Amino acid sequence: MDGQGTIIHTAQVDADDTEALIALMNEFQPDLCLNLALPYQDLTIMDACLATKTHYVDTANYEPKDVAKFEYSWQWAYREKFKEAGLTALLGTGFDPGVTGVFSAYALKHQFDEINFIDILDCNGGDHGYPFATNFNPEINIREVSAKGSYWENGAWIETEPMEIKREYSFEGVGQKDMYLLHHEELESLGLNMPGIKRIRFFMTFGQSYLTHLKVLENVGMTSIEPIMFEGREIIPIQFLKELLPDPASLGPRTKGKTNIGCIFVGKKNGIEKTYRLYNICDHEKAYAEVGSQAISYTTGVPAMIGAALVLTGQWKKPGVYNVEEFDPDPYMDMLNKWGLPWVEDFEPTLVD
Repeated sequence: MDGQGTIIHTAQVDADDTEALIALMNEFQPDLCLNLALPYQDLTIMDACLATKTHYVDTANYEPKDVAKFEYSWQWAYREKFKEAGLTALLGTGFDPGVTGVFSAYALKHQFDEINFIDILDCNGGDHGYPFATNFNPEINIREVSAKGSYWENGAWIETEPMEIKREYSFEGVGQKDMYLLHHEELESLGLNMPGIKRIRFFMTFGQSYLTHLKVLENVGMTSIEPIMFEGREIIPIQFLKELLPDPASLGPRTKGKTNIGCIFVGKKNGIEKTYRLYNICDHEKAYAEVGSQAISYTTGVPAMIGAALVLTGQWKKPGVYNVEEFDPDPYMDMLNKWGLPWVEDFEPTLVD
């Protein structure tokens, strides 16, 4: 119990088991469930929320265990159920997705009449000293970056080979970095919710050591999600690999450097084309000093808290299933500044070709 009188209870539950989740929620009777479990478990948790009349918030969209694919269709299918139950389900309130969607809504509200192009740039300039490690769940991370890339253009998906499209960009606080086009879930929702949009792309930075290790692991089959037999039992290679890699939680005290994550917008205001960029810089060492975690956890955790707070206070409460850009961005943007993720505006950004 802290000085505010807050009591924190803990409990253990199998998040794949809807009935167990329902029993736990009936015991605690929460107003809201903040889902920070694996993306595989989104639907069972949403089912439990419906059964117990609990609002729902998450940071990443559903992904089936046996298919390296993630998209919003499974969760969007719950729209009517949550609407009829009078419950709010807020999807994807991490940083990307999450803050990147709020940045887009804010840009549209305050800077543009229409946005035609969005480039989301995710740069992690941190150094943890390991030759190969992932900054969040290794299984989810490797599945994401080893999948085919894609971007949204003129109402259709353009698919690319993994790491096929590479660009360089100079990031404030980090420097010049190589970045690669990936598929990312907010492209799907922004493509629907941003009027006038013609193209949305997502780029993430990777160092050469990371890419070399990943390629070798792929070549020998260690990133596969297909089960294999080993010494008489079935194992999934990527899950075995996960056990060999450093726990992302252990990276906090080792990681130095900064992240720089944001969006570049090209659109029109009063019939005149303009460019605009919003981004945040987060320092790994400062994040660890404050909360005991590196900046990847910090930039996900703070937005998750903000999304939950806005639903609980009623500012973002509306029956149904929604992505963050469908709500008023202003209170979220204010809370980013208040709670450790201040944003920066650039009215003459360098564009990505």
